Amino acid sequence: MRNEEPLLFIKSPVIRKFMYTPTVEEESTSVFEMEHTREAERVIELPQLVVSDEEVSVEVNPYIQKNLDYLVHPFRKELYQPIEIVTEERVVKGILEELKDDVLWMKEGEDLTSIAIHDIRDIKWKQQSFSI
Repeated sequence: MRNEEPLLFIKSPVIRKFMYTPTVEEESTSVFEMEHTREAERVIELPQLVVSDEEVSVEVNPYIQKNLDYLVHPFRKELYQPIEIVTEERVVKGILEELKDDVLWMKEGEDLTSIAIHDIRDIKWKQQSFSI
């Protein structure tokens, strides 16, 4: 027994031969949701705002506008929820729905709320001011 080589001794590198076996594509039973169909389901009829001709144009804070443009992206809408919009009169906590014609639409529970962008003082997420 002393003259025999150990059982784990390897004299040369291991060479493995693989045989290629073609695979046949099977029809999957999984259901995948396409990105554009998900957006189509989320289309909500928004009420139209009546804007008078006498209304004076008000400047929008570019910092707030930049943050809202960032947050309105479909993925970020879900990521940063619930989000708080602070105005002079109130604080609206909910999910961003749409940004259209200087009006932000938010879903507050089951209610759809409109907020003029020029009224927004701060955007908060997790009780802290949101910044990109």
